[in-house]
Amino acid sequence: MADADEDVIPRGPDVGDLDLSDETQDFRFLLNFSCASIPSNSLVDISLIFHSSDDAKIPKRGEKDFEPHHTDLQSKTLADSRDAMHTALSFQRVHQPKKYVLAHYHPETNMAYTEDPKGPLFKSMGKVFPAKEDPLGPRTAGENRIWLLPEEVIYLLERGTIDVRWPVDEDDEDGEGLPMSLQGAYAAFLGMEGDGEGALTFEKYSVYSGLKRSGYTVHRAPSWDGPGSDPGDDCYPPVQGTSWSLGLLRDKWQSMFIPRSATETEQKAGPLVKPGLYRNYAEIYRRLAIIPSYDPTSRTKDSANATDPAFRITYHLWKPGSTTYKKSDPGTPDFRIAVINARETSVPTLAQLSALIDTQSYEPPRKDVQLYQKLRNGYKSVILAVVDQGVTSYLRLADAGFCREKLFDRKPPAARKGGKGGNWKKNKR
Repeated sequence: MADADEDVIPRGPDVGDLDLSDETQDFRFLLNFSCASIPSNSLVDISLIFHSSDDAKIPKRGEKDFEPHHTDLQSKTLADSRDAMHTALSFQRVHQPKKYVLAHYHPETNMAYTEDPKGPLFKSMGKVFPAKEDPLGPRTAGENRIWLLPEEVIYLLERGTIDVRWPVDEDDEDGEGLPMSLQGAYAAFLGMEGDGEGALTFEKYSVYSGLKRSGYTVHRAPSWDGPGSDPGDDCYPPVQGTSWSLGLLRDKWQSMFIPRSATETEQKAGPLVKPGLYRNYAEIYRRLAIIPSYDPTSRTKDSANATDPAFRITYHLWKPGSTTYKKSDPGTPDFRIAVINARETSVPTLAQLSALIDTQSYEPPRKDVQLYQKLRNGYKSVILAVVDQGVTSYLRLADAGFCREKLFDRKPPAARKGGKGGNWKKNKR
């Protein structure tokens, strides 16, 4: 009976099966930052609150009660944690005077502009239109007007870097417009499916914000709102010119007067590998290689197809801390990403992927690169960002040349000389 009673005692799961991300946060530690002593209706810089006490430290996570026991202590603990969370969220974040950036919403272009950009983020964000293309007309002397794209506005507004204002109304007293909330920014900038500078979907913004938070420099690709320019000569292998050298003359002479080898004649009929004397396995493998394979170095402009609107390059990326990137001259991007909506787009066909790969620059791998790295990066590569209701999965597609990496021609590493390898000490007497 004792064993039976012990079996019915509820026990928590094993320590190895616990997922710390499923634990409920105890927000009572926020009270250690002396937030309760500050009036809720006062505008206070939240950064000053967290730096007001040198002894304020975020405590480590403790053990979790896996089963509620409905006691007054547990109910009071949950109520205190909930009140601490509401107290922390009730504080209003304000902009620091030295870093305050005011931006204005422009409904005609669905963009925003600022006259006084501040901070390091504007070194890679925003752009200056020429005088003829500026929606507000030519700039006056001393103006430093920068236009922000919809994804840039939402990202900076989420970080608290800029203060976006609605267009000025007749009832505005200060003449700067009403402040735009984050909810208003989502409603104004997200959801436009059309083409143009102001078009932005949720899938594109979720990828943009995630990459920016990771430190990447992200710019729109030329094919953002259209097919972009046609693939140039840099997207295909260079054409080898004909040069009349001695080797070429020798090959022409042999093709005219010397009959074909018996090996080529035997390939047309009979077994692939006939009985005989073979000096190495490479000769046998060459006889077995009769199925035509794809060679990325043989692509030409004539074989290129038009890209599908659902599979086009969306963003150009530069690695964090890139020394070659400049806002005036970004240079060649490190990565190219195509954002795809998983709910509205089916699995791409081979023709769609081939057309997407053809738009990338031709970058053959170096000879000193390892085999698997050559096959992974290929001669061209593109990254697909598949967004499924907010969950993004990144897939790399590469134009790999498997047929050019002949394993039977690779020589094994040479053995070390000296006779001191292996377990020679164990065999020594």
